[in-house]
This record gives sequence, C-alpha cells and structure tokens, in this order.
Amino acid sequence: MRAYADNVVLAFEPRETETKSGLSIVHSGKSGAREHRIARVVQSGPGYWTRMGNRDARGMYATGWRDVFVPNTVKPGERVIVDALAGQDYAMDLSVPRHNKSQQFQELFGDRGEFRIVREEEILGVVEA
Repeated sequence: MRAYADNVVLAFEPRETETKSGLSIVHSGKSGAREHRIARVVQSGPGYWTRMGNRDARGMYATGWRDVFVPNTVKPGERVIVDALAGQDYAMDLSVPRHNKSQQFQELFGDRGEFRIVREEEILGVVEA
C-alpha cells in the first residue's frame, strides 16, 4: 500500500476498555461524539503542491505566484493522535485469500486491522514517548 499526496494511512491502536485501577471505560456511541484516537502511521505520502503568491481583490492570483511543494512530516512507525471522525475508514481483512498476501504484508498489518486514511493536516499531534 502506498499513500499519495498528503494522505496518511493509519492503523488504530485498540481502544482501552479498562483503566490501570480496574475501572471500565465506556466509549460514547453517539454519532458526532468528539473523541480522539491514537494510531500508528503505516504509510505517509510525499506531500502536495500548492500555489503561493499575491492575490488581487477578486481573490485571483495576480503577480508573483509560484507552485510550492509542501512535504509530509510524519513518518511510518510514529504514533499520532487524530479526531475519531477524521478521514476515511478503510477496513482490511487479510484472512480472506488474496493473490499477493506475502508474509511481510501479514507481519506489517497482522490478520485484521482498523485503518483510516487521513490528510496530514487532520493529525492533531505526534506522541513522543
């Protein structure tokens, strides 16, 4: 799997169901509930091109505009925090027979996974620890 532009493929970590002291954690089932999730970056695209320059009163590019490449900064393997509703869900079940199901692919993803494809700007932060 390869991410394009500023897209980032994330593998969610399982939600905690119990605190260290033994209390159960109930996750809200309401639609639109604001939660965050921690995920591991599986793949990060190279970045995207944008146009920068001076605009006229109509919002059109007038003078001095140029295309600028903005590279992605997150790297595969990093743990990140994203909004629970960010991006596009991508369900992958590797237990179904596939033609190109290599051992390396299974070791990377495991047998099943909850994945999300997000834009890099939707990542709220990188977990450093």
